[in-house]
Amino acid sequence: MNNIAQNLYTAKWQIMERYLANHRPWQYLRDHTHAVDLAIDALWNKIFGTNSPLALLATGGYGRQELYPHSDVDLAIVSTDELTENQKNQIIIFTQQLWNLSLSPAIKSGSLKQLCDSAQTDLTADTAFLESRYLAGSLKKAQDFQAAIHIQRDNLSFIEGKLLEMQQRHAKQPALMLEPNIKNGAGGLRDIHTMMWLAKIQNLNSHFEQLKKDKIINQIESNLLRNSHRVLAQIRIELHLAAGREENRLIFDLQNTVAANLGYGDNAQQAMEQLMRQFYRASKNILQLNQIIIPMLRGRIYAYYPRITHEINEYYYHINHQIAAKNKQIFTQKPEHIFGIVQELQRHNDLHSIAPQTLRAWWNAVQNLNDDFYNNETHRIQFLQFFQIGTGITHTMRLLNLYGVLAKYLPDWDKIVGLLQHDLFHIYPVDDHILMVLRNIRRLAIDTHSHEFPFASSLMQGFDKKYVLYLATIFHDIAKGRNGDHAKLGVADAKRFAADHKLPENDAELLAWLVEYHLLFSVVAQKQDIHDPEVIEKFCQFVDSTEKLVALYLLTVADIRGTNPQIWNTWKAQLLETLFQAASRYLAGEHAPNRQHIALNRQKQSFELLKQNFSKSQIHQLWQALGEAYFVYYDDDEVAWQLPEILENLNDSHVQIRAKADHLHIMVYMPNSERLFTRICRVISQQGLDILAAKAMITAHDFVLDEFVVQLPDYCSSDDCVNIKHRLLKKLIEFTQGKQDIRSYTTKPSRRARHQPIAPRVSLNPDTERNHWYSLDIIAINRPALLADITEVFAKHQVRLYHAKIATLADRVEDTFVIYCENLDNPNKELVFKRDLLAMVNL
Repeated sequence: MNNIAQNLYTAKWQIMERYLANHRPWQYLRDHTHAVDLAIDALWNKIFGTNSPLALLATGGYGRQELYPHSDVDLAIVSTDELTENQKNQIIIFTQQLWNLSLSPAIKSGSLKQLCDSAQTDLTADTAFLESRYLAGSLKKAQDFQAAIHIQRDNLSFIEGKLLEMQQRHAKQPALMLEPNIKNGAGGLRDIHTMMWLAKIQNLNSHFEQLKKDKIINQIESNLLRNSHRVLAQIRIELHLAAGREENRLIFDLQNTVAANLGYGDNAQQAMEQLMRQFYRASKNILQLNQIIIPMLRGRIYAYYPRITHEINEYYYHINHQIAAKNKQIFTQKPEHIFGIVQELQRHNDLHSIAPQTLRAWWNAVQNLNDDFYNNETHRIQFLQFFQIGTGITHTMRLLNLYGVLAKYLPDWDKIVGLLQHDLFHIYPVDDHILMVLRNIRRLAIDTHSHEFPFASSLMQGFDKKYVLYLATIFHDIAKGRNGDHAKLGVADAKRFAADHKLPENDAELLAWLVEYHLLFSVVAQKQDIHDPEVIEKFCQFVDSTEKLVALYLLTVADIRGTNPQIWNTWKAQLLETLFQAASRYLAGEHAPNRQHIALNRQKQSFELLKQNFSKSQIHQLWQALGEAYFVYYDDDEVAWQLPEILENLNDSHVQIRAKADHLHIMVYMPNSERLFTRICRVISQQGLDILAAKAMITAHDFVLDEFVVQLPDYCSSDDCVNIKHRLLKKLIEFTQGKQDIRSYTTKPSRRARHQPIAPRVSLNPDTERNHWYSLDIIAINRPALLADITEVFAKHQVRLYHAKIATLADRVEDTFVIYCENLDNPNKELVFKRDLLAMVNL
């Protein structure tokens, strides 16, 4: 046993050393499989003897001779009849010894009939047995087993099962994520294996070169498959070696290591970007070929009956919900059919895809396109019509992107394909983000999706220039990755496109304006006081028409939702809608009075409301306690909620929480004390909750009135929300009663933030109208209790917080604070304050 272990260890070490020197994945996989074969064969003979009636077969990836460093070793042990007790004990010893060899055995054992029965009910087992390879024991028994499995297999059911399995994998594991699954994701190794399995059940040699000889694939497809398979295999080997375990996800923790080991880039970020782009391109090639090769392989086994065909026009015919070209050379002979066939798909709801042979011819023609394709007037008219028609635009653009047509047509699209975004909140490469935004805005135009976002849907469905909005999604981030402001650089691209495609002047101006100001709505809503008439007035100086307001609002909703599902919530939706309504009133001529006038009206309305349940003397006492600033500081909804609660407990501590959709509103009213706001933040963060917004006010009678908006966890049930609310209320009440000792604790940012950090930024701007007042902007990596840590610095420098707008964007925060401090006029003290803030957020 010691000799077997030593020989295997030595062989694996030599194989790894050889691989690290040349990085040849196929040589590594062959050598690694062979080394394990030798060890298992020696172990089998030691335990079972050389004349055992049992058969040992390698199955699955091991049977395919694609054994990765830490993959399971799939095995089948076959007997004629049910296993005897002695044979079962031998298998137990055999399995334990495999573990002792640091292998990870996954063994199926039993009689030939038992294993065949299991394959009939377990598609995974049947697939593993398809890859079976004789290792040791009875050769005849192994051959009998392979023949029996082959005879009983229902090829039609196998194909449909594997295709359903693939669909489910793709739904769970999208390829173009920032932490893709190399094995099971869309465009991953499993997709290649699926093609190979569909070939193998038809008794075809599944090696790409042989499939080319059998005229299943052509030379270009063979080269693409072989290269893409090599890239993914190499990355998976590197992942296993770097992690020291089976790891199939290209996680943030390992991306830099894998990139460095493969020799990418001059620095860590550049290396990681090159690695991920290489992966995305390989994955995209596999997805492209998937839609050609799999239908063709399936078509060799069976075809739909009845075979429904009819003519579409002189160039195309309809065959079982697919479009096929009568002449496969038409795409080369008449390039207008590159877009023409896609237009037919867009026009006919009963057409779901392009027939595989036609798709192959179409894709081959795409490879030969040059600048003349964009410069052709017919092609420009066709491309614009995709957006003007609108129907199926998401599917159309995804098809054109997948097969590289967008990169051939739009001059700058190729630069953003697979381009990562290191901002800690986008989770898709730029091209996929753009198409996700397009998908979001198109759904707003479809009546059947109106229930998702009723207000935005009603605006979109009444908007006349939908095609301009669709185009704005294409261009809003097309200049990402260039040196400079992508919004301003994108304007030049949008203007050139509009001129080349002869957009009407007003539509061209709207398109360019939307690209340039596509971030404006989000910035104002999330970082400024949208209840301030001056903020609304300045906003409307940029957004000077209702058409622009509606278009920018819709683009913003679609854009935020297309960055990362985690960052959209009803609080953001409410902020955006509130800004929209305020700007809409302003543009309609309903200019709001100044803040002081609004505060006076708010106070009068509150008096009328309160006098129904309280005496005038009680109300006047409340006015004196709160001070004049209160009605300027809090809006109508907050005032209506807070005042009755405060009046009931004017000189006592009080906590109130109300639930709203996916967030909580919290009011804490209690006597003032040192670092009070900071300690309340810690109570909230210790419950695992993120603060979305906060206001802090000290009343005239030295009470604090702090208000927080807190995000509830994703996907929590109504019962969970109630429990969270009650638990938080209990903790806050205990805090106001002095029963809870609040201590700071060290926390870590997420894995992505640790491995793809951003440089924190602190910006302090004095208020031009009020002395000692400042606007403080902080951009940093998100982590639990960050707001509490920031306000610790405030307390240290005697800075009073009046208002905080917390924009949490997944792993990134963009916080805006309104603060008051008499010491920051001194440049040295300002410098120390900013230095301490940077040190705190950069922990």
